[in-house]
This record gives sequence, C-alpha cells and structure tokens, in this order.
Amino acid sequence: MTPPIPKSFVKGFVPTLNNRGFMAETLDEISKSFVAYAAQADRPVLDIGCAYGVATLPALAAGARVVACDMEQGHIDILMEKTPPAERARLECRVASLPEVDFPHETFNAILCSRLLHFLSGADIETSISKMRDWLAPGGKAFLIADTPYTGPWKSNAAVYEEKKRQGDTWPGLIDRFADFLPPGAAAIGHPEFLNPLDPDILRTVCRNAGFAVEKAVFLDGLVSRPGAAKPEKAHAGLIAVKK
Repeated sequence: MTPPIPKSFVKGFVPTLNNRGFMAETLDEISKSFVAYAAQADRPVLDIGCAYGVATLPALAAGARVVACDMEQGHIDILMEKTPPAERARLECRVASLPEVDFPHETFNAILCSRLLHFLSGADIETSISKMRDWLAPGGKAFLIADTPYTGPWKSNAAVYEEKKRQGDTWPGLIDRFADFLPPGAAAIGHPEFLNPLDPDILRTVCRNAGFAVEKAVFLDGLVSRPGAAKPEKAHAGLIAVKK
C-alpha cells in the first residue's frame, strides 16, 4: 500500500518519510535548469534523491527519460502513483543511496542531486561527485543543490563554520552531532547522526577536483515560511558542472 505524503509544517516544504529533511514543493533555479536541459537530452537523465518527484515529474512532462533514485521505497511508490500513465514508460525507478549506488559509464546527459549531499561525509561526497562524472556522457551536466550553514537550526553555528573555513578546513560545516541542534524535547531517533552543510565554494572545489568544469556556483535563497517573514538568505548552495 502506498504511504500517504506527510503533512507539511514548513511552508513550501514536505517532510520526507525517513526524517532525512524535506522536499521543496517548487523548483529553484538550478532544478529548473535541470528540467530545461533534460527536455532536450538524447539520453536518460538521473534524479538522485528524488523524494516525491518535484523535479522528476516536470522532467517527464517535458519529454525526458528519467531514472529516479531514492533510498526510501515509500518515496518511489508515491512518485510512481503520481506519474501520469502516458509518461510511465519513460520513468525508471531505483531504490538505492549515495555513495553505494552505481550506474553504467556514460549513461546520462544530466544528473540532479538536490538537498542530499549535506547528509554525507566529505569522503562520500567526493566519491559521489566522481561517480556522477563517470555516469555522465561527455558534455553532460550535474545539477547540485545542498543546504548551507546559514539555514536550519544549525545556522547558529555559522560563525564557527566561517572561522574553520578561514583556517582552511576542507569541510568546515561538518556537524558531528546533529542531535545538538534539534529543538528541546525532539527525539534524535530517526534523524541523521551528523550533517555536513556546504557552500558554493566547497561544491566548486569538489567538482573541479573530480574533473568537472564549473559553469555556475551560487547561493540560493530559501522559501518564505510564513506571511510577512523575511526570505532566508543563502539557504542553499547551487552548482552546475559540465563533463568535458
């Protein structure tokens, strides 16, 4: 039986089924670029960490062949149920996670990895980015979005992050104990043990080290959570990289 999508308690975001953050209900500029690029692709595209399909569904609607991958079977079940029957032949789903998942060499024209990398260790981020480059055909693009140290409850640690970055720490946003940043009384069970927020500079460095050419690396503002609230600045890091 397909599980229900959890009710949103943060405007613009839907909780995942596995406590691994939220899926945005709208596309940011990097995800929009992925959908536009996917519409013209002559090979399949990959949406890894697809959640309920906020990017997969419009890519399918634009005519792309999409491989949707997520670690949570419930997310895949919901995505398949939401996919119009006429588009299901162009959708392939896989339950797997980074960095363990693998695909054949030069399979895809584009890869979207949205709001997933900050759940990985530095070594696993490097492995995942290198794998993505291998999966892309020459000229293919990786579209990456990650949470930064300036969003969520861990933004109180931003000054520590900035000092570590000044000192040359490779992964200055790494939070060893995510539970320390949960609201009082919140249970740590089910939440990640650690978090590794990133910024555009770090994403750029990792991608260049993996052999990508970086086309764009920017901060993305967050969504307004309630009427009258200020839009969170620098909430996400976005990057587009090209396999030369």
